[in-house]
Amino acid sequence: MEKSEMAVVARHMKNAPVDLEAIFKELGIEYQELWLEDASGSITRNGDSFTIAVNALESENRRRFTAAHELAHYLMHRDLLGDGKRMHRHIDNLYGGEQPEDLVFKRAHEIEANRIAAQIVMPKKLIEKEHAQTTDVTELAAKFGVSKAAMEIRLKTLGLAG
Repeated sequence: MEKSEMAVVARHMKNAPVDLEAIFKELGIEYQELWLEDASGSITRNGDSFTIAVNALESENRRRFTAAHELAHYLMHRDLLGDGKRMHRHIDNLYGGEQPEDLVFKRAHEIEANRIAAQIVMPKKLIEKEHAQTTDVTELAAKFGVSKAAMEIRLKTLGLAG
């Protein structure tokens, strides 16, 4: 991960909902919403180019989180997608779990990508600021464009929920 890339991400984490497509555009990542069978999303490397795809059949909130999850793979794990000389792809299954053919990405990578995705779409400072205004989880989830369940987990992680 390059500091300049993190600066791009951080710059877009100042307003809710975080504009993921603006991040992708600034980082030069192609973003697609496609009909994916049995997958929530994927990140593909073709040479020095990266494409993030999410399942168009899923809810907007789910697509946002999946897109952030794939962004986290780009930021933290893109070296695992090969050296850029040929196309490499990682698919995140719809129902979780490791893919048998995916010998590179392990459960620890997926956990880290989920944690970073939550930090991107629900930035700590913004959550604390908005939580001071309202503790209504449904309202907070709507403001950040995430599911109620995702917001509940984030609030708990930040020590803002019981």
